Amino acid sequence: MGNPGLWAGHRKHMRTGTILCALLANHSYDQMSPSNSTSDSISPATSLSKRLFSIANRNYFPWADRYVYWLKQPIGWLIVGAFAALLIGVFLAPQGWVMFAALTTLIAIGVVWPWVSMRGITCQMSFKRRRATEGDTVQVILRIRNIYPWPVWGLAVEGGFLAEHVTDTDDSTAVALARIPGWSTNEFVWDFEPTRRGQYPTSKTDVSNAFPFGIWSAKKSIDVVSRIIVWPLTVKLSSIPLVGGNEFSSAGVMMDRAGHEGDILAVRPYRQGDSLRDVHWAQTARHNRFIVYERQSAARRDIEVVIDTDPTIHEDCAQSNSLEWGIRVGASLIREFHQHGWNVTCTVQPQKHSNVGPQRSRLESTLDRLATLVPDEATIPIESLVNGKAKPTFRIIVTTAARMEQVSSQSDLGSATRFVVLDTQSTGEHRSAWLNINCNEDIASQLRKEWERRCHDTWSAN
Repeated sequence: MGNPGLWAGHRKHMRTGTILCALLANHSYDQMSPSNSTSDSISPATSLSKRLFSIANRNYFPWADRYVYWLKQPIGWLIVGAFAALLIGVFLAPQGWVMFAALTTLIAIGVVWPWVSMRGITCQMSFKRRRATEGDTVQVILRIRNIYPWPVWGLAVEGGFLAEHVTDTDDSTAVALARIPGWSTNEFVWDFEPTRRGQYPTSKTDVSNAFPFGIWSAKKSIDVVSRIIVWPLTVKLSSIPLVGGNEFSSAGVMMDRAGHEGDILAVRPYRQGDSLRDVHWAQTARHNRFIVYERQSAARRDIEVVIDTDPTIHEDCAQSNSLEWGIRVGASLIREFHQHGWNVTCTVQPQKHSNVGPQRSRLESTLDRLATLVPDEATIPIESLVNGKAKPTFRIIVTTAARMEQVSSQSDLGSATRFVVLDTQSTGEHRSAWLNINCNEDIASQLRKEWERRCHDTWSAN
């Protein structure tokens, strides 16, 4: 396995990137002011230049974009130049024919060469893992076969990886390959770090070729052998709040009720079926009859984690997207309660419930659904959000500060309902919020700190 000429990473074309960086640098320089000047000391020349820049870059005829879009491509301007040279040769001077022939030859080579090159290659893509989490590094394997005896230069993998990073340049290049030798099958491996949950590739993935002139790009679809599901980022928590439960199980947190697990609560007379390992021999000798230990029992408690996906209450803030972080916080709570043996129900939208059983596979299925979740555009009424599936022992609703204004009008919330509030406006703590998280700061650290504090308070008060 080799990777000659591999250029991996989230990068744009060098020429476009250089121009863009230069424009950004000049624009930033225009906005910079000396450190000893005030913020409102803007010269008339600077104000005029900004106004002219805005006028020159405004799209006055957006309806005509589809008719002139081809002019954004280099081949469009070459066709215009060839047509102009043709008119010059016909009506003005014979030298126009020379230019027309040169431009026509350039266009023909720039179109036919990539088209022929793409006919001789086949591509397959796969991932070394089935699942990952946001921020993990995963390896992508691209296998390319070239049936031609000559090499193919200038291939690029486009689409499917950088959907959230594509700008107005429409450049979604994920990786570029310099050269594919003739009569060979090559395997390329590169590292990919997904920053957003979902199933990758997120869209149609192509391999393109614009060699040698870059005036026109020929594309061919890549056969995706296996995909990867990227789970939402979860925050590691280390405790849970103290809430009672009635359904007993062989797994879960220990309760101060008679059972056969956990710490010793007391002693009692022997009953048929008790294990001899639980016999208290000192008390047995003293009372001349079998005395056994009374131990704790494990209880499987019910909890419903509700993730509010109403699009009208979510917004982007300085550091993050409140909807995505709502899903991440909900996934963190689900994973933590599942690890402690709770009977978890995940609700992401009204009438869409998922019961997370004690098996590891059930947790993975729930995280898969959260990874591929596409929220509805419809508004979710507050009544359907707070009522829930049933009346569990405990319910946690992950929502935003905008929703808390509606919560105050609800009178029958129940004492077992808690709100984890994502505050995008830094308005301060809400009176009905159990946990209040400022989205403009480090959300993961806040969640970990506030969660540990709340859990400590519930256990200390017991």
